[in-house]
Amino acid sequence: MNRIDNGTAWNPFGRRQREFVCSLPGEQRDDLVCELLVAEAEELAHGCRHLTIVHGDPMEVDGARLLASFYETLRQLAAGLACVRVRGDATFVTITTRGERAIEDLVMFEAAAAMANPGGWTITASAVPVSS
Repeated sequence: MNRIDNGTAWNPFGRRQREFVCSLPGEQRDDLVCELLVAEAEELAHGCRHLTIVHGDPMEVDGARLLASFYETLRQLAAGLACVRVRGDATFVTITTRGERAIEDLVMFEAAAAMANPGGWTITASAVPVSS
């Protein structure tokens, strides 16, 4: 898996990918949605577990500082793990862990998100961002 600092890693579950899927005509869209569903199922079968935090893109300095601090916490937590992928965009982040401690590892990230949440974030055990 890729570390938090590898911004070139492909994330099949990102919002940009979903927007591309939604722009396709019916049958092509359905085929790609199935491929993404299979990709997520394959990750789950290989022991991967996902946590997605939809935090929005802060428009104020305090919100930006809070988010920067949260991402620093994610970096620190990820540094201690052998298998972790942290990917997202300006509005969300998805953490994927793998291995026999995958669920326990995600609990640390979930706790960090809950502590940093100013009240409007959506935290879900999902590979894809959901709207709040």
